[in-house]
Amino acid sequence: ACALHWEGALRLRARAKGGPVGCSIRGGAMKLFYHTGWDTASVHFCPHGDSGVWHTETLTDVPGAPGWKTATLAIAPIGAEFVLRNGAGTQWDNPPPEIGGTNYKTPQLSGSWTLRAGRLMRMSEHEPVLIVSDLDHTMVGHDHDPDNGRLREFQAQWLGRFAFGGSHLVYSTGRNKTDALSVALERGLLRPALLICAVGTEVYEVPEDLPLDCAWAEHADRITLEPTWTRKMAENFDRAQVEETLRASFPKFDLKGNPDTDPYRIPSLYKVDEEFPEYLRQVREALGTGVEVISSGGAEWKYVDFCSTEGGKMKGCQFAMEVCRIPPERTLVCGDSGNDESMYRAPGVRGVAVGNSMSELLEHLRAQASAGPKAVQQGDVFDTKTGSKVLYASAPVASAICEALDRFWP
Repeated sequence: ACALHWEGALRLRARAKGGPVGCSIRGGAMKLFYHTGWDTASVHFCPHGDSGVWHTETLTDVPGAPGWKTATLAIAPIGAEFVLRNGAGTQWDNPPPEIGGTNYKTPQLSGSWTLRAGRLMRMSEHEPVLIVSDLDHTMVGHDHDPDNGRLREFQAQWLGRFAFGGSHLVYSTGRNKTDALSVALERGLLRPALLICAVGTEVYEVPEDLPLDCAWAEHADRITLEPTWTRKMAENFDRAQVEETLRASFPKFDLKGNPDTDPYRIPSLYKVDEEFPEYLRQVREALGTGVEVISSGGAEWKYVDFCSTEGGKMKGCQFAMEVCRIPPERTLVCGDSGNDESMYRAPGVRGVAVGNSMSELLEHLRAQASAGPKAVQQGDVFDTKTGSKVLYASAPVASAICEALDRFWP
């Protein structure tokens, strides 16, 4: 259930006792990353410019990426024509029929390449990037992506261009850990570097030796709270006191969760009425500056979370930048709703508001646009008052993340 499928199926074409056909022109070191189910594998290649001379290089395992192997082809500085074979030389991986030809072939360019399920992609030559993405209605499309096609499009681009160049993927969600792992398994999410849950109040470390496909989410016992962040949340949020105030003075908030499932925030639901804006103002005043009140949702119901001002999605994003050692200008934040809006206020980041963003997020962004509300137009990038640059994408959900990657790091 966790296998990643490109265009409907994992196409590893193997043929017995075959091999490369013909080759024919010279250049630095081509690096190849290859996804396979073979225990051992090698690449049989002809460097561009080498007049038909074929060579063989053994592939080695990629640390932290089970199922991936790599080889550096030092005598192929501007690419090569090649095929892959298993260690015994009894099976060969050739291009799928829709690509044509008997061998894979790069353009005559320097660089590194990935090959998965017949799809050959050139890796990004930019410095490593960090993606911090919301899950529901952003990375996970639900009704906007019922067959996960847009998610698979993003995953193909991430694995093909970024994953093996030092870049990092982080999920930041309002879900608790159990619910986040559930949707990761259901939708087939790639392994992240960090899993940020409960609107930025819980940060989980995800070991690199877990599977890169969604089977990582089966290892809940190994996905553990990051101690520095957890200590900060525990020291700065008096959950019992906040809950007491809410129950005594603000009964319209339908409190959810408990100290076991949501130790550092109190989630709630509010049935929207004309008093809602004033009610929010009053609860913020009553709880004081040490408690952040985060509202998101539609016209009928709002999710309202209460947590320390040391938490929240912006602070969680900035912590992820620190842990992953990626600066703001190479960090892409992705979201669709009100509980994501603080991420776009992180100074210097790049951001994408997906094409299906809720009006509440767009209202926040229009208020933050340095050139005024009219700067927020689909398909355009605008500057914010905090120094971030945000794309209001034309495409929805995960396709919007691809749109942003192409815009900021083509």
